[in-house]
Amino acid sequence: MPRKNIIVDTDAGPDDLLALGYLLVHPDITVEAITLAYGLAHAECAAINISRMVAAFSTGHVPVYIGHTKPLEGNAAFPERWRKLSDDLPGVSLPKAYVPPQEEHAVSFLERRLSRASRPVRVLALGALTNLTTLTRASAPAMEELVIMGGAVDVPGNVNDSDEFVSPSGKTEWNFFVDPLAASKVFSSDLPITLIPLDATNQVPVKIPFIDGFTRMARCPIGRMTSQVLETVRPFAEQGIFYAWDPLAAVYLINPDIVTLARFPIEVKASGPDAGISRRSDAGCKCFVATSAQGELFTRYFTAPFEISARAYS
Repeated sequence: MPRKNIIVDTDAGPDDLLALGYLLVHPDITVEAITLAYGLAHAECAAINISRMVAAFSTGHVPVYIGHTKPLEGNAAFPERWRKLSDDLPGVSLPKAYVPPQEEHAVSFLERRLSRASRPVRVLALGALTNLTTLTRASAPAMEELVIMGGAVDVPGNVNDSDEFVSPSGKTEWNFFVDPLAASKVFSSDLPITLIPLDATNQVPVKIPFIDGFTRMARCPIGRMTSQVLETVRPFAEQGIFYAWDPLAAVYLINPDIVTLARFPIEVKASGPDAGISRRSDAGCKCFVATSAQGELFTRYFTAPFEISARAYS
């Protein structure tokens, strides 16, 4: 199987690191670059954490680019205690040495790289969509597919799972809520979008047996780091409120059969009390939407590349 080139646009939260660990260890994937999006981790901490991670575990240099650090409009944000967890990554061992992030802004890099039609690449967006709002099919002919983890189409939102904040509507998902204008712009575009919303990720909860089993299996360095990240989210898994949001989107890139896709237009409300709500609407972008996921396959697909790598350390 030819290797798939991927650019990851991430806000460097714990589930992002799980997804990135999977992508870095997978033998059929080349992570070409990482751009840092607005969302969970603060930009400076995200840049250091991600740069240390790729310096330690990638097979070649993976450039890291810092993007927008604020939403296009407003001041919505994840709860500060979640952001601190993403900044500090307690219990996760990352090396001190790393290659500093690139000086070029993430948006400039994306516009430049995706204009090169002769080098097709897929983009995986795991945070707010703030870095992607200037792109179109015409300006980004190299983009084969834009896979977005975000939104809630036919299920309730999740901006109510923190004691510090509750969505006014109860229908929004965090990545779209923190920058609804950016999400609205992207879903008003003609980009080749595949959306992995809560409709699918709700069917892939991260449970304690999965965490324990992964820890026993993970012998390679990146596997051990991934198991440490899983330990940071154990309290949320014990409460039954942690799901394989970003890891499911990453697994889809290699195993599209893990989700059921339907094609219909999606619109995201940019402002007002419904800001961030994603819904079926003829006014939106016609895209592929994961309406369900096979949770029982997730463990097999996600752990497979770690198991392959672990054999070298047996």
